[in-house]
Amino acid sequence: MAVAVAMGFGEGSVEGEKVFRGAVFPKTLVPASPAAAEADCRSLERLVETVERERAAIAELLHLHGAVLFRGFDVRSAEEFDRAVRSFGWEAMEHLGATTRIKMTDRVYTANEAPVDKLINFHHEMSVMKQSPSKIFFFCSEPAPEGGETSIVQSNVVVEKMEERLPEVVAKLKEEGLIYRNRMVKDSEVNSGTVMNKTWKWFFKTDDEAEAEKRAKETLNCSSITFNSDGSADIAFGPANPIREFGGKRAWFMPFLGYTEDIYGVDNSFGDGSKVPREALVAYGEILEENCVDVKWQRGDILLVDNHTVQHARRPGKPPRVLLVSVCK
Repeated sequence: MAVAVAMGFGEGSVEGEKVFRGAVFPKTLVPASPAAAEADCRSLERLVETVERERAAIAELLHLHGAVLFRGFDVRSAEEFDRAVRSFGWEAMEHLGATTRIKMTDRVYTANEAPVDKLINFHHEMSVMKQSPSKIFFFCSEPAPEGGETSIVQSNVVVEKMEERLPEVVAKLKEEGLIYRNRMVKDSEVNSGTVMNKTWKWFFKTDDEAEAEKRAKETLNCSSITFNSDGSADIAFGPANPIREFGGKRAWFMPFLGYTEDIYGVDNSFGDGSKVPREALVAYGEILEENCVDVKWQRGDILLVDNHTVQHARRPGKPPRVLLVSVCK
């Protein structure tokens, strides 16, 4: 509490928060005065002023806790969210991916535009890219009337639990590497309501297969791309160790389960070509669920996540739900 007060914030909590190594997850910061009448304490101007003054302390909190929720501040629009993000002083990054997003400002996008009733499974943002963001900001413009929570989990905890539960699988993944495969949809599935709904032609901005393969190797950590007769494309990543280290923390950074719907229906294999056993996939999924925190959104919430050490997911919900996102290098 003393740290938050010294920074000019109050300290809050969220339902279901967890504690790992003595640090609450996520850390919740609220206006210094909880009184509704103290509008100045809740204002965007006060938030920006406090963040600009306490950048170093906030960065330390993020490293310690993995995620920091700013709740109770008067942030209402994409433009105001943009201003709040800029106050942290981190360099902007273009948001790339094979999903539908709408660019709202220079550095603010809509979150995944897939129907709200679709699950988006746990992942590190842009983890298959050559360059992934170190930080993600989520902003709740309108919470879903039911469901639609953003779930977060510390990736180092996932690594530790997998080592405890299936040490032989983790050891083989470290030695042989993981090969993860993903499919980009065919033309008829574009904007079809699926979560991953962009073609390779759209993603690589060319309809030439040779040029697309060149661009794939330049932008993705992929080992091969196969163009199918129906217009879809299969991309293989690895073999590579799915576990990486950032700032002294290990993270299960490479995708291991499906992105949506049939999360266990993935075509994963070890580097030697043998299939990853379903037992390992199920154990991984159970560990995610046992150790995650579902953030139930309130209007105006800003959630700052360390993308290198924390995975996030979207729970199915009912519309309307409006979340905006901004990523930083």
